[in-house]
Amino acid sequence: MSLWLVSLLALVPGLIGYLANLLVSWTLTGPVWAFAAVFYLQAPLAAVFCLWLGRRCARSRHAFPAALAASQWANALSFLLYLWQFHLCDDAGRSFFWALLAQCPAGPLLSWSMRIVMPFSGGTWAQTETTIATALSLVFLAILFSLGFWWGRRKKTA
Repeated sequence: MSLWLVSLLALVPGLIGYLANLLVSWTLTGPVWAFAAVFYLQAPLAAVFCLWLGRRCARSRHAFPAALAASQWANALSFLLYLWQFHLCDDAGRSFFWALLAQCPAGPLLSWSMRIVMPFSGGTWAQTETTIATALSLVFLAILFSLGFWWGRRKKTA
């Protein structure tokens, strides 16, 4: 698998997050089971995809740092975009498009990271907790890719 293909596939978690966001907004007025299906299936889908992508990269001859950089560039860029939109811009200057684009890659695993951040939030939820949960969600994606890479290398040598 070439690094260009890995770089393109790095956009998939963001697409999953965007589609889940879109489907959740559609299902809020529709049946409850559709909302639950979209909300609860996005995290396992993104996790399995990251494990699969890491395993596929390990079976190619790329070094781990190059494969990790190729698979996580979109996440790093989206986090920088997130910091710009939610910490450097005021509410009036915030772009809806850029703010949505900044949140999409973290979206699928955000429910998992929120469960980790919530006990340390002190009963309140503000921008700081959301930023930490977003960063943690992106770290989870990198960890899942790394586990898949390790699994693929282990299978390759065995």
